[in-house]
Amino acid sequence: MHVGVRYPPLVRVRHTERKALNTSKTYSREIGLLRTLAIHLERRPLPFERLTQAALRREGLGHVRETAAGVIAIRMPGHHALTELTDCVLDQIPGLERGAIYADIEAELFNFIESYVDREPSSIGTVDAEALLARLTNWFTARATPRRVFVPCLISRTPAPRFEIGPVTFEFSDRITTSDFYPQGRGDGIFDRRGFDDLVRWMRDEKADWLARVDVAGCEQKRAEEIAELAVDLVIVGLQLAAPYLDTRTMARLGARRGTSQKRTLSEANGYFSSGWARKEPGMTIGQGTLPEIMRQAAPIFTAVGNVVRSFATGSLRLAVLEQAWCDAAYWFHQGLTESIDSIAITKLETALEVLVRAESSKGSERRMFEILGAFFGLEPDDPIAPGSTLTARQFARNVVRDRSRILHGTWSTLNMRGIDRAGMEGFVSTVLRTAVIELEAYTHLAQRPDDIDHFLDWVGRRRATSL
Repeated sequence: MHVGVRYPPLVRVRHTERKALNTSKTYSREIGLLRTLAIHLERRPLPFERLTQAALRREGLGHVRETAAGVIAIRMPGHHALTELTDCVLDQIPGLERGAIYADIEAELFNFIESYVDREPSSIGTVDAEALLARLTNWFTARATPRRVFVPCLISRTPAPRFEIGPVTFEFSDRITTSDFYPQGRGDGIFDRRGFDDLVRWMRDEKADWLARVDVAGCEQKRAEEIAELAVDLVIVGLQLAAPYLDTRTMARLGARRGTSQKRTLSEANGYFSSGWARKEPGMTIGQGTLPEIMRQAAPIFTAVGNVVRSFATGSLRLAVLEQAWCDAAYWFHQGLTESIDSIAITKLETALEVLVRAESSKGSERRMFEILGAFFGLEPDDPIAPGSTLTARQFARNVVRDRSRILHGTWSTLNMRGIDRAGMEGFVSTVLRTAVIELEAYTHLAQRPDDIDHFLDWVGRRRATSL
């Protein structure tokens, strides 16, 4: 068992800056950290009491691992060295930062340094640093194999043909066991089919009628599953952007926060009871043939979303800043749609806008909001936000930034807010994300395409102005 004290984390140097700090092959940073760990490593007998955060603090220990022979502990003066050494490893081994869970890397690093208990620190040199990197490289290489991850989803109850959005393929439940999703091998394949059958049975019990398959390479299992699930969330956003009025709001992975398939209410007043019932399953208005028609009519959206999600899932982003920003914003939008409390939903929707434009501050958020309104809608700050509205673009931008800040900082009550136009904000954010991803797809094909939000918004504004 591996236990670590939860102390306030160090302010980490950004990844690109860390790269610049450690480009030589002298490994001076790694050697220094290994020596620090050797000084503060110790072996103890197994304690009589359970290891808790309070016990670790009382004993002045940071990280602790229990073994059959006792406890390997890092005393607090060396507590941060393990984290810094993990960052060094991330800098040196290609693909590791994307392809493995941070805690697993740190745990494997702990395995390596166990032998440094009672080691003379001055004896640690370049050979040890090279052995460390070789150990972690081999560990990662053995685990970073191509995988196909299967993710049950709630899309609709109506059968429809298989469809693909970027790296994600969806198959309806009735065809899973006869499709190429299902293990067909003999012999040991019976164990594979047993796991698959259990998954299909779970889907049937939970009324999840779609199974997504995502190809993920260069990742160990847990990280591959995490990336696949996020990729499914993002392509579902494509459906939510393409058909917002066809019960797409609650489309989700089966394992995500989704609530129940129905809602029942009961109340009593003056001795009389009033009950209510409503279905909450996604895609209830998607009938026979509707889903393929959505895919056909909104093909530009699905092409654009699919390509951005493919960039995310493969780790090969065409535009690292802009594509990652769109994916982050789309995830916030997805979470905002499923949120039951309007004030929190508004906060998530407004966060989606801030993440999309990489606002960085309230002042920057307001400025970027003006840029969105100008680039995507052709509005000047003093123009009405909509025909006949008394609200100007300037006021709208300020209100968006103000509302989110007041909710997050407690100026406005989360549970007793008034005057929230949730539907309006959902529509606005949906339009922005839809327009942004389509324009981003065109932007990626330019010969000169700075990976910068200001350049992108300026290009979108000029492009849309000339098309009017």
